[in-house]
Amino acid sequence: MTIFLILRAALQEIIYSDYECCQISTLASLSAIAINNAALVEMTTTDAMTQLKLKHFFYAVLTDKLEFSVEHRLPLSLVMFDIDFFKNVNDTYGHACGDTILKDIASLIFKGIRGQDMAARYGGEEFIVMLFDTDEEAAFKVAERIRHVVEEYCFTHESVCIRLTISAGISVFCPKRNPVTVRDLIDQADRALYDSKRNGRNKVTVFNAAASGNVPDEYNFFTFGSEFSRTN
Repeated sequence: MTIFLILRAALQEIIYSDYECCQISTLASLSAIAINNAALVEMTTTDAMTQLKLKHFFYAVLTDKLEFSVEHRLPLSLVMFDIDFFKNVNDTYGHACGDTILKDIASLIFKGIRGQDMAARYGGEEFIVMLFDTDEEAAFKVAERIRHVVEEYCFTHESVCIRLTISAGISVFCPKRNPVTVRDLIDQADRALYDSKRNGRNKVTVFNAAASGNVPDEYNFFTFGSEFSRTN
């Protein structure tokens, strides 16, 4: 209330009428409420440690974006990342070091995407990224670039440089080739991520939706590492 009294007094020293001062004070009050509400929304949708979005909020936005993609026939890609051998970091250097690495990797992922995209902490050492209006080739380039940045990054703990890698799985929504639900799209990315880890880690794997109904699961992926290879 004090701030509004000061504002009112300041306005009265100019040439505004009591009515105008009241209107301006009302606008200021509504603006303060809006700013406070925005801060609350940010707080309740953001992971406190990594500053990426929380999973429940990510699902809600992904649902809306998928509906938009269906309506406008646009591709949409998901990338799931998992830190390779992260348990070894916690066991060797402690959880404080692990938390720092989670923050650093989250920052590297966030810097590697566009403003129209969204990154979230999926759980533990897993992250998920939505790439809006992005096809398979472009999604792979984004995931591979982030994978390479992490591989080259020096994570520092008590003057020790720690080298880590991440594995990634990609699923691509395409209205014609892969018209799936949000849950299906996430499951496809998760399966592709599992295949990356099964095939040696530090890889990016794209789920092949076109083949998923016709051949065994082990043939449903294209895996990319330092060299291109098809799993078989």
